[in-house]
Amino acid sequence: MIALIIANGDEVDISSIKNINYEYVICADGGLKKADHMGILPNAILGDFDSVDPDILKKYMLMNIETKKFPPEKDFTDMELSIEFAVEKGYKKLVLISALGSRFDHSVANIMLIEKYLKLGIRIEIIDNNNKIQIISDNTEICIESKKNSFVSIVPLTDTISGLTLEGFKYPLDKKTVNRGSAQCVSNEIVSNYGRVSLEKGTALLFVSND
Repeated sequence: MIALIIANGDEVDISSIKNINYEYVICADGGLKKADHMGILPNAILGDFDSVDPDILKKYMLMNIETKKFPPEKDFTDMELSIEFAVEKGYKKLVLISALGSRFDHSVANIMLIEKYLKLGIRIEIIDNNNKIQIISDNTEICIESKKNSFVSIVPLTDTISGLTLEGFKYPLDKKTVNRGSAQCVSNEIVSNYGRVSLEKGTALLFVSND
């Protein structure tokens, strides 16, 4: 079961999420405008509503869409409130769109939520028109389909990641240890039909980006 959360960052083309079988949609405040533009009907709308278009909000409230308003002075962002709401609904896999944008502080905070919720057993991916961001951790193995002008980067979050193996890549690795802060695993390319990434120990962000 996948919940889709739509934030108020950069616009995302609906083709970027066409293959995601989500069954529940949450709009985080101004993300409602993004959903309206893409023709996606939300199941819930959350936030302090400081960035949502009042006319669009009224339109969906008249449709009896579940709405939760929070005070502007709060300890959590609209995104984090939306994630908590999805978790309370029983969702353990979440996809976030329009979660990146010109407000770099919001973008970084949203990316770091991937790590926070991994520790709670929740898997989060962030998708936009050019990037897919997810997390890999102890004993992870995934395959990534090769695409033209696509690059793969791995950024350690723990002090070290160990047993990192990359197969089918231009720059392969075999059970490599990489320290936090290293840029060694940035901008690799898949040269086979698929690239295989496996990690024995540690936690890292995995970026698949289109140039």
